[in-house]
Amino acid sequence: MSSQIEDQFHAAMLHIYESAARLKPPYRATRFLQMVQGSGGKSAADQLLGGTNPSSGFTELFLRGPENLKLSVEYLVLQDPWRSLFTDEQLAEALRRLEQVGVEPPGPPA
Repeated sequence: MSSQIEDQFHAAMLHIYESAARLKPPYRATRFLQMVQGSGGKSAADQLLGGTNPSSGFTELFLRGPENLKLSVEYLVLQDPWRSLFTDEQLAEALRRLEQVGVEPPGPPA
């Protein structure tokens, strides 16, 4: 049984997919969408943050301009209220990936 915050996170994961599809040129991360729809947003994020290397989607967003990494799972999980769904290790990995390519992570809420 998923919690309300997990349901909201799932919707946020679908939103970053839709936003990426509106980029010029569009980026349709079909494998990402299949993961989110198949196993849920939280499980998909767990899988994507589990490896030591960023996903091909992270790379694809970066190649379209580093500012597009604001549509990455890494950027999303570092934001409140989603941070609370992830372990310190997962958050550290997301932060490391963003910093490695020179992208400013989302700051704490004002």
